Amino acid sequence: MDTTARALRPTYDVVVVGLGIMGASALFHLSRRGAKVLGVEAHGPLHCLGSSHGQTRIFRRAYWEGEHYAPLLGRSYEGWLDLDAATDETIALRTGGLFVGSPASKLVQGSRDTATRCEINHEYLDAGELTRRFPAFHVQGDMVAVYEPDALMLFADTARLTYLTRATAAGAHLAYGQAVRELKPASGEAVTVIGDGWQVSCGAVVLTVGGWVGDFLPGEIAPAVAPMRIPVFEFDLAESSEREHLPGRFPVFLYEDAAGALVYGLPKWRSVDGGLRVGFHNRQLSPQNVDGDRRPPSDAERLELWQAIKTLLPAVQPTGRGRSCVYTMSADESFFIGQSRELHGVSYASACSGHGFKFAPGIGEVLAQLALDGRSTVDVSAFSPARL
Repeated sequence: MDTTARALRPTYDVVVVGLGIMGASALFHLSRRGAKVLGVEAHGPLHCLGSSHGQTRIFRRAYWEGEHYAPLLGRSYEGWLDLDAATDETIALRTGGLFVGSPASKLVQGSRDTATRCEINHEYLDAGELTRRFPAFHVQGDMVAVYEPDALMLFADTARLTYLTRATAAGAHLAYGQAVRELKPASGEAVTVIGDGWQVSCGAVVLTVGGWVGDFLPGEIAPAVAPMRIPVFEFDLAESSEREHLPGRFPVFLYEDAAGALVYGLPKWRSVDGGLRVGFHNRQLSPQNVDGDRRPPSDAERLELWQAIKTLLPAVQPTGRGRSCVYTMSADESFFIGQSRELHGVSYASACSGHGFKFAPGIGEVLAQLALDGRSTVDVSAFSPARL
């Protein structure tokens, strides 16, 4: 510990606390601008206690949640393509995105409205055309879909590690296994970052700690965030149908059923990597102590999800494997991004409410701008906690 304490002692321009996908992106953007920056993570590089781990995520711009996300989505789309081009690893795979529901559903109406108003390439498919083009999907006659051909499947762990690698190559320092216990104002415009047996003085802090954000901003953020456990599953497929569920024939998808349950899914990625990844977005959430154990998914949860998709995806079997993840939720299921009113020099991103990963390139750029310039070129006022 003494060696680590000495290594952490120099003054930095910015310290990034938390190295999930948001922190990794911010670290990259800061280091690329020439800042002397330190990234600190309480756990290991591939820990599974937050919201960034795992194999895949969805990127889409026909965003049913609203047009106010569009500027960040545009920045992020370019960022994902740039990151993918910078490595031999696959980070962003164009699969297309299929958003299925009744014509009056929030998912279909919202996706179509955003795509139209923001001039995002898309098609509107009736049930017959949907099934003809994507035979893994079986929909009822009154179902329709918005199809976004440029939607992506993102490779989560690879993306995060690539950001960290590129930040390190640009001069960033990383410290794993170092829990930050406190942030305190220091003399002048500085902030002191305090851990167990060490402290660092810096010009600014970027706080990207997911469900732990309330520990650092108890009066400002803690009352407005709720860490929630949510299961995600890899379902087995009928062997004869596997080809229909691979990228190229099977897009990333969202599906809203008649009761308003929203399901997401991603293609099966190569034969060795399990089944079809599927989860509820707005069901099966329960309060989660972020410092507690992650209760594994139950058989009842797996079967409830299978019941929701078995008509839409008849080749999906009721068997499969699950794991529990964490959504850090706000009351309106949108983001908190901004500068702290409690601690001068501290910028943050959380809660991301279960749909933030896709925004990481854009949010990382915004956080770097807030830390170094005091303002962002992207208007993020819609994501201030003051809205609540």
